[in-house]
Parts: sequence; structure tokens; C-alpha cells
Amino acid sequence: MGEVSYKMLDGSQSLRERLLLATLSGTPVLIEDIRAEDTIPGLRPHEVSLLRLLATVSDGCYVEINETGITNDSKDSCVDTFRSTTLPMLKQFGVPSEGLELKIESRGVPPNGGGEVLLSIPIVQSLTAVTWIDEGIVKRIRGVTFSARVSTQFENTMIHAARGIFNHLLPDVHIFTDHKAGPQAGNSPGYGISLVAETTSGCFVSADTAVSYAREDDVTEIDDEEEELLPPADVGKQIASVLLQEIEQGGVVDSRHQGLLFLLCALCPEDVSKVRVGKLSPHGIETLRHIRDFLRVKFDIKPDPSTGTVVLKCVGCLSRRTS
Repeated sequence: MGEVSYKMLDGSQSLRERLLLATLSGTPVLIEDIRAEDTIPGLRPHEVSLLRLLATVSDGCYVEINETGITNDSKDSCVDTFRSTTLPMLKQFGVPSEGLELKIESRGVPPNGGGEVLLSIPIVQSLTAVTWIDEGIVKRIRGVTFSARVSTQFENTMIHAARGIFNHLLPDVHIFTDHKAGPQAGNSPGYGISLVAETTSGCFVSADTAVSYAREDDVTEIDDEEEELLPPADVGKQIASVLLQEIEQGGVVDSRHQGLLFLLCALCPEDVSKVRVGKLSPHGIETLRHIRDFLRVKFDIKPDPSTGTVVLKCVGCLSRRTS
């Protein structure tokens, strides 16, 4: 075997996305100085788990994944949003509904996790290029609250606060509850809410958060007292307002899903995909750069001044990656 040529990277920024794109593109990477300046340098346990997961699914045909850990926190989209927004987004690119499912077996919030989900994804030979620019108008709002190792009243308070904002705008608003107790409640107390607005053109725009105590690696030396958690009423109002902001900025997906949208377009066959988003988010911009570097796909980006949105086009790379 010849000498392996590595793509040199450093730091922990966008680590998960870099690992994913390196796997999809077959690009060897060498990542150095991961949290080199932190008190606890190197990979976190969940990042080690991701590496093991990538190693497992890259060497076979398993598409059913059972993972334990954190299901809801304030850093990433929660499992409820993944089920209500991310999975329908995959269907736009030709992933069939049959066999596409996420089951929440138990909740897990920081710092100690303990949640468990079962994700099933059907095998597809290729994605389908899309022209997805019609945002439609919002016709209904759905949502779910959760609570684990706290009072169920927290959920009712969040729902009442969120509905207090939405009821002035449209009548079709339903937010469900999901209280967990015992082993299904995970190892730490917490609560949160996930909201999704569905439009007349089949778009799903979401916002979510979870409230819990910080992970151990996020706690600084000055945090000598237990932090005070955001009250449930404030959580409901805050996320309802965030969802309205996401709707106002336009686009067929919310800002947290921009990166995945661009990645799916790039992984389509060599056909043109055209999508509309709101203002490009920092994560969306970073994803475009990673797609360019790993997959050699460049997007044509054109602002639409009449709507304040951005239209992006690209030619997928699937044939190039598999040839």
C-alpha cells in the first residue's frame, strides 16, 4: 500500500460534520489540537461514540441504530424535532416513508443522559434532486413538551405560555405532553419543548430547547453554586417567539436545518437541485465550505431581495463519488 495522504484539520469546530463528510467522501483526515487549550483536552465521550458508530455503519448494511445518551439539550435539535421535521425533510429527497421511523424509548438530558432512541432508515440507492422553493403559508402548529424527574405541571405551564402567543395568530395549534418517570426518565432532571409549523406546501419549520443542568465539561471553575433553571413559562414564550422568527425569515427549512439541506442536495445524483432558505446561518455557511472542500460541490447563491430569502443551486456529486 502507498503512503496515505491525509487532509489536515485542527480543532473541535464542526467535528461531527467533518467526520461525516470525510466518511461520505472517503477522505482520510488527521485532526489535531482538539480542545488543546481546555482543562480537559481531546475528544468527549459522545464524540468517541460517534466515531465507533461511523466505523460500524460504514462497514456493513445495518440501518437500525440503538443509541443511549442525551436526547434533549439546548445545543442541538432534539429527538422530537428530528422526528417531526428532519424525517419529513428526508422524504423530499426520495427517502420512502416505509421503514423511516424514530422511537423514543427514554429521555436523557445533561449532565448524565440516560436517554435511548431507536432509529430505522430504509436503504436507498440514491437521493432525488429537488426543486424546493415554495415556502407556502403556515396552516398549523404542532408540538410536544417533555419532562423527566420534575413535576408534570412544568409541561402544562410551557404549553399555556406558548399557546398564549400562537392563539392570536391561528386556531390550529396542538401541543402534546410526554412525561417520563422511572427508568424512562433518564439520569438527570429536565424539561423542554419542541414546536413545528407546517405550511401549505409541505414545509416544516421548527424550534426547540431543553432545560437542565450543565454537562460536566461545560461547567467552569466559577460555577460554585448550582445554577438556576429557566422557569417553564419563560421557556414556552421564548421558543414560541423563536419559531415565529424562523417563520418570518422565510425559506423551506429553519436555520438549524440549512446544513442538512445543503448536504442532501450535494449528495444527489448529477442533477440540479434548487432550494430556498432564509438568511444563511453561520452553520449553513460552514457546511457549504465543508461540502466544497470534501465533496468538491459548489453552490450558486443568489439573494432574492423581494422576499429577503436566498436561492441556492448545485449539481449533485453522487456519480462522481461512486464511479
